[in-house]
Amino acid sequence: MHQFAPHIIVIELVRPDDAAPRIKQLTPSAATLLGYGEQELIGKPVDLIYAAGNDKALWQEALADATDKNTRQSFACEIVTKANDKIQVLISLSVLSSPTPNKTDIALLIQDKPVLSEVEDFSVESAFTESEERFRQMAEMAGEWLWEQDPEGFYSYSSAAVSQILGYSPDEVLGKHYTEFLTPQDKATQQHYATSHRPFYALLSHYRHKDGRQILTESTGLPIINAAGKLLKWRGVDRDITARMHFQDALIESEKRIRLIIESSLSAIVIMDSYGIVTDWNHPAEKIFGWTKDEAIGRRLDELVIPPRLHAAHRRGLEHFLHTGSGPLLNRLIEQTAIRRDGTEFPVELSISPLKLGNAYIFSGFIHDITERKRLEHRFRQAVESAPNAIVMVNKSGTIVMVNAQTEAFFGYSRAELIGQPVEILVPKRFRNAHVGVRQAYLATPVSRPMGAGQDLYGLRKDGTEFPVEIGLSLIDSKEETLVLSTIVDITTRKATEAAIRQAQINLAIAQSEIKIAQRIQASLSPSAPIKSNHFEVTGYCLPADQVGGDYFDYFYRNEDHLDMIIADVSGHSIGPALFMVETRSAIRTQANGSGTPAETLKVLNNFLFEDLDRSDYFITLFYLQYNITNHQLSFANAGHPPPLLLSLFQSECRELDADGLILGINKNVVFEEKTTTLSQGDLILLYTDGLTEAENADGEFFGLKRVNDILVQHALKSPQAIIEALLEQLKQFCRSESFNDDITLMIFKRH
Repeated sequence: MHQFAPHIIVIELVRPDDAAPRIKQLTPSAATLLGYGEQELIGKPVDLIYAAGNDKALWQEALADATDKNTRQSFACEIVTKANDKIQVLISLSVLSSPTPNKTDIALLIQDKPVLSEVEDFSVESAFTESEERFRQMAEMAGEWLWEQDPEGFYSYSSAAVSQILGYSPDEVLGKHYTEFLTPQDKATQQHYATSHRPFYALLSHYRHKDGRQILTESTGLPIINAAGKLLKWRGVDRDITARMHFQDALIESEKRIRLIIESSLSAIVIMDSYGIVTDWNHPAEKIFGWTKDEAIGRRLDELVIPPRLHAAHRRGLEHFLHTGSGPLLNRLIEQTAIRRDGTEFPVELSISPLKLGNAYIFSGFIHDITERKRLEHRFRQAVESAPNAIVMVNKSGTIVMVNAQTEAFFGYSRAELIGQPVEILVPKRFRNAHVGVRQAYLATPVSRPMGAGQDLYGLRKDGTEFPVEIGLSLIDSKEETLVLSTIVDITTRKATEAAIRQAQINLAIAQSEIKIAQRIQASLSPSAPIKSNHFEVTGYCLPADQVGGDYFDYFYRNEDHLDMIIADVSGHSIGPALFMVETRSAIRTQANGSGTPAETLKVLNNFLFEDLDRSDYFITLFYLQYNITNHQLSFANAGHPPPLLLSLFQSECRELDADGLILGINKNVVFEEKTTTLSQGDLILLYTDGLTEAENADGEFFGLKRVNDILVQHALKSPQAIIEALLEQLKQFCRSESFNDDITLMIFKRH
């Protein structure tokens, strides 16, 4: 008659379902049933043991529905042995807890299906009764404690091994309730399984030994249930793992230390099993490759980090290493191309080492992203190759290992002729012995410094000619050896350069003298103080972009009834524009004693300056205003200058004051339009150069007239000086700078 044996397999299911469930553990009886050795199935996909067709759909549906610890399913199917034989079985599926997120452990209880005869009243109860004696005979031969309990939890059978584990004889156990032998902490857990009629596998149970000691066992229990769903009895086995757990505690401490090393490392560390499956993945690995730890665990290392075009070659090499423990990856760094989650490839330095954990080996991979190092090496090679001077790199023995193109040009040798030669080949014979001594002394105290400071040094060309040189020494520590880098400069060119520098210094001194003269000239042009009266106030300010600007402003009394105001902008900077400003100011002030209007003054000024401006390629924009103090009438004319802004009291928009007229210096006998307006109490006028409105911020946006208008409206009731300060402060904030690309000149007239 058929025997119901506890065949149990535990599989691990990775969520999301992008990896096949794999066998994690199984009982010896399950391995025997399937014809495998116990370790042969560990790590193998579970679909190895079930048949294709309808059975495959049953398995996939059952695993897909396994979501939590309350899931319990049963279904009949065929399983396939190692010999490819098919066995009819009943599968009971239960979800176990798992310490790893996104992973689920599932216990599969496999029961051989009894062969149904033609007898209609076959029952599970009779099958158990007939096989009971055979079961107990097997239990007596086992070294583990096998037991049976009735539905209420009282022991009805106990093998002799109970005396070895708990110190009680089988007779002392029979008839006792299982909770009498458990420690209080485990009673609730056992009662949960007893009342739920669910099988349990590898459950840790704490028992009290007869002498008072605490014994830790690994318990497996199987509820025997008939076809009507009635619980007939419990059968189970307990294995004493107290000693093993002491060893595991020590192992856990070792694992904690390893975990601390892994998590605190600045390098990417990947742990994998002997199949190349990732079992651990630290934070730097997440940052380098873009896969989270949960996403990486359970997948092959090469599928995550090796470009598809390299899969085949890498997989062969990795599998050879994992199975033989030898190969180029073992405990040494090699450079390899890796791939990130987004598909970008990058260089890494990789080393794999075996690590013994208990009785098994795992493999740790140390991975460094060397993108930056490669970039720097490439830039270094580019810099060396494109350097204007000869660069020669030698090793400790003085052998040349690298030269650049300029070395070939300086000395007349090809690169192939120099590599491998002693560096003294580039030194005249009379200096070679001394050069060897200097080279050896430098290696004793290696710091970046010139060679032979204060001495005349010479290089030797291939054709035997000598030329004066200057040499700088630097030390480079590479992975393999220490190298000395020599930078060689042809002093013949340097001397010509030094002569040019001396001449440039003379020219600079002359230019600085001119600038000082221009600064003094410009300082003499602007009014020294504001003009204030009971009825009006006028003031101005010039902020040059360079040491000397090309802007000019002025205001003065033409007579007791008229105030003249001028703002101008000469193209260019330095002493030339400054002299034109002197000439312009002199011409304007010469006309000040007459009764000229703004338009008449501009016409005279244009004819006066035309010849000088035409020859020098300079031009001037200028706006001229004349204020009648008696009747408050304002007359103005424009020579191509940005129109001033007039803001009336309590208004929100400025009005531009403009009149037709060409820039000074373009044509002779130009007729300038003149306009007039009457100023009311509180009116203010802003005269400005285009450096104000055309100032740009970092985004290329102009300061513009709109901002100028808004600032004038906001500060209209303040003094002219306060308004100028507000404009400059807002401008500096807008441009985030204290200096500007063009001169900025402001002048404000305000009627009280």
